[in-house]
Amino acid sequence: MKNSFLIIGVILLLANIAIGLIVSSYNTFNVCMSSAVIIATTLLLWGMARSKMKNGFKIGLSFLFAFLGLMEFVLAILSPEQYKDNWYLIAIIFLIIIESVFVVFSRLTSKH
Repeated sequence: MKNSFLIIGVILLLANIAIGLIVSSYNTFNVCMSSAVIIATTLLLWGMARSKMKNGFKIGLSFLFAFLGLMEFVLAILSPEQYKDNWYLIAIIFLIIIESVFVVFSRLTSKH
């Protein structure tokens, strides 16, 4: 189960890059942002699966992180091609911070 998150993440990353190379309207900026979102979500899910949290935390957070990762991916695709005043990028960063805080608090409160 632990390695399945990595395998699925690599497959999604490769598919994203391939689609970015094929579709001309899929800008390089958006490919890079969506790839970073896939990598961040995969690493969060993989790290959580490897941790010694109770299974209830792992299952609940896995569904939450998968949903938030999908939201971040959509935001990355819709994002304009600029860093300055990019509210989509700010929302993605904010969601990743929230996910990281959930992992930290879950590890602190769940003692296996």
